[in-house]
Amino acid sequence: MNQFSLRLLFIALLQLFNVIDLVDGAYSVKVESGNEECFVVKAPANVESTISGNFDCLDDEISPNPIGVILYDSKMTPVWKSQPKASEGTFSIPGSGRHELCIQNGSNGNDDFVAAKDGIDREVGFAIRVLPPQRGLDGEAGPDDRLTSHLIEMSDKLMEGLHTMADHQEYMRGRENRHSVLADTTFNRIVQWTVLEAVVLILISFGQVLYLKKFFETKRYL
Repeated sequence: MNQFSLRLLFIALLQLFNVIDLVDGAYSVKVESGNEECFVVKAPANVESTISGNFDCLDDEISPNPIGVILYDSKMTPVWKSQPKASEGTFSIPGSGRHELCIQNGSNGNDDFVAAKDGIDREVGFAIRVLPPQRGLDGEAGPDDRLTSHLIEMSDKLMEGLHTMADHQEYMRGRENRHSVLADTTFNRIVQWTVLEAVVLILISFGQVLYLKKFFETKRYL
């Protein structure tokens, strides 16, 4: 096995190590109009890691204008902010220690970052992950080393794209599951009301038969 093949094997093992050791999660949250939901992620304190993630407004039929997403560092300084009126976005920044991802639905009066609240609750899917720094290439130089670094950088971007795509699929599966549960609940309620309505109609019909029978018997006696 030549040196280039060994480097490719090293890159593959390095990416596998990063995938195993990352801290990540894809979730969704319903943000009430005028409110803000914040989530904390902790990266290693003494090592600069890569903090990446994305968000997606899941209500396609509702305007995303009031939605704003901000990532704060440990000093509550914004280090990333979504674009105004954006329905989705991704971020990837170096950082360490405590970070906080906040999702707001409508301006809370402290800034004009997003549109004013409109009284509509919105569901937002989001993901955040912490990747450890690359290892094994410090202090190396030369054409082969630069090529290896370039390949690692390209593989990192590819992995980030794959993570983003997987996150969006997870959002869709979650929304589909919720819609399925809602449809099943609605169907069960319809069946229950239909059965109850049938029972009531049977009882009313039986009562009418008894009333008519009694009416004709009384009339015959007269």
